[in-house]
Amino acid sequence: MVKTMSPRYRYTTVDYAVLGVVAVVSGLIFYSAWNVYYFGKALGGPVLARALSYGLWYIGAPLAATLIRKPGAAFLGETLGALIETIIPNAGGFTNLIYGLAQGAASEVAYMVFRYRRWDILTGSLAGVFAAFPCVALDAVLFSAIAPPPVMLAWLVAAMVSGAIYCGVAAAVAGIVRKLNV
Repeated sequence: MVKTMSPRYRYTTVDYAVLGVVAVVSGLIFYSAWNVYYFGKALGGPVLARALSYGLWYIGAPLAATLIRKPGAAFLGETLGALIETIIPNAGGFTNLIYGLAQGAASEVAYMVFRYRRWDILTGSLAGVFAAFPCVALDAVLFSAIAPPPVMLAWLVAAMVSGAIYCGVAAAVAGIVRKLNV
């Protein structure tokens, strides 16, 4: 006998449409985050650049997860947003998709921790914190952004704080939109 997925976890046509909208909105925000990153880097260096911009690159996950509320939504929201960003020519190129896959998987863990029962600001913020780890690791591997351990730690903390703030706000906005049934 083949077990099928619970109807509660099946994606509907509306879920796919919401994912499409989240992907486009996130992809455009991800694309714009490059300007924020370069502004922060010029203003205060790599730590400020990460603090101001990195969380913007993580918001696809909490937007999709909070709106759809099903396993895999965080991963899909982040990954599809990164795919849209990859299609738009920018500094990251194809690596944007690699980041999206890794950040989406890390963000999904935040929702798994709560067994897909919490879709609030706390969980959204946690998703942003978790996304910082693969992001900083990929910076080191793909772009040789390697520094002494205290500097790497500062970069990680800046990325985590940025992720917590932006993703918490994204989850709050998505929660409001969901309540309005828009």
